[in-house]
Amino acid sequence: MDPGGYDAYRVERRFAAFDKSSWDASKDAVPALKTPNRYGLRREGLTPEKIEQARGGGWELDWLRETVDQFVLHFDASGTSRQCFKVLHDLRGLSVHFLLDLDGTVYQTLDLKERAWHATSSNTRSVGVEIANIGAFPLGGDGPLAEWYKTGADGWPKIVVPARFGDPGFLVPNFVARPARREPVTGVVQGQRLRQFDFTSEQYAALSKLVAALCKVFPKIRCDYPRGKDGLLITEKLADEVLAGYGGLLGHYHIQTNKVDPGPAFQWDRVVDGARRFQR
Repeated sequence: MDPGGYDAYRVERRFAAFDKSSWDASKDAVPALKTPNRYGLRREGLTPEKIEQARGGGWELDWLRETVDQFVLHFDASGTSRQCFKVLHDLRGLSVHFLLDLDGTVYQTLDLKERAWHATSSNTRSVGVEIANIGAFPLGGDGPLAEWYKTGADGWPKIVVPARFGDPGFLVPNFVARPARREPVTGVVQGQRLRQFDFTSEQYAALSKLVAALCKVFPKIRCDYPRGKDGLLITEKLADEVLAGYGGLLGHYHIQTNKVDPGPAFQWDRVVDGARRFQR
């Protein structure tokens, strides 16, 4: 609700013309919008008595601490948080708790007591963040990477938001977005070899702080990511029984076979190590 923020409680479309943004106008203009609410109640595991209390906003923090044990990381595939909120809220009827923009600004769109619609089977037990990044693409088919990343005079790529998206909405004045690593990263996720430019250093710094805070508030969220027996990052969907018992950070691709975010460029150790330093 801060100036320039993104409020997922409001039912009208944020980026439609004001006289066409109401729910009545929106549900006719955008068939994908089935309900004015883009979120729900974390009801699984609650007694009928607790549901009656929670539905009125009367969540106890201890209940949430028993319920929430996952923090799901997405790349937004929209490039900026402004465009991401437009896609989620105005066009798809979805939601997420946090947006993390290229300049490191963290936006909270919902209270963490809400069940946001971002990660299918993990929605009830998770908090989610959409990190601004246009995404990862198969080799030889780089999609919009060439449009979004331009090499500067110093040889380092910078992110140029295409003019058709209008004002990107960065809160840091005169911000120039650059990936944290100079060259695009190639790696395998979900059995696919993908190419992706890294997230910005500002995003990593902000995300480490956000992870540290969430792991403190929700002790069941371990400050770590899914690892195999070799101790290395698992780069595919977790087996159902493993996912059911897992608490901690995880990517969207750990939950669904049709997802690859946050992609091969995401530096898991940088975030986890940074968060652990803040926890000391």
